[in-house]
Amino acid sequence: MIILASDFDDTIYYLEDPVKNQKNIEAIRKFVSAGNTFCIITGRNYTSLKNALNENNIPYTYLICEDGAKIFNSVDYCLDTILLDKKDIEQIVSIIEEHNWEYYLDDGYNKTTNYNDCVKVVMKCSDKEEQKRIVDIIQEKVPVHVYASRFHINIINKTVNKKKALKRLFNLEKLNYDLLKVIGDNDNDYEMLQEFPGAVIKDHHEKLDSLNKPEYDTLSDYIEELMKN
Repeated sequence: MIILASDFDDTIYYLEDPVKNQKNIEAIRKFVSAGNTFCIITGRNYTSLKNALNENNIPYTYLICEDGAKIFNSVDYCLDTILLDKKDIEQIVSIIEEHNWEYYLDDGYNKTTNYNDCVKVVMKCSDKEEQKRIVDIIQEKVPVHVYASRFHINIINKTVNKKKALKRLFNLEKLNYDLLKVIGDNDNDYEMLQEFPGAVIKDHHEKLDSLNKPEYDTLSDYIEELMKN
């Protein structure tokens, strides 16, 4: 058996490439049908991810959402949650409002106004230079984990990343690390790719270059390789 943990956007699913999506989805179905464990690990919240999974009929064994802040099993029971500290949210919101940046709080499922049930602060921004400036400002003033994705700035608890989330999952479910492989494409995949054996999508963030991982054009190509062995 193989346990494969895969990033979602631009690894499994592409907004503008339905052909590549279908190829990946068919490979995932074959992988799971063969008795393997498939974990999706993403920066998306649960609701956004589930909508995409249901629409495309993508099977899974575990879901790790919000970069590791929430972990779900195969029947969507939440196994673990790590919230943002209320005092950190207050600081972040103060800085954001001072700069008139657009933002929302996320409870892992939907937008929220509740500081006591928030796992992520999300800011809308797609300009790379502006993203870097915002990340630097937040990180300098608040002890949280901040990173930029394609369209957003994401702010989560400093103890949360994909590597740590996989370790929490494996401890909770008593899984075997020797069976684990990982794959991703972006800088928020760096820690898990550094820690565990796996591969990167060929079109990936430059930060992953230093890892010297095998590169694959698609997730389906990597799954095909794994299932040969």
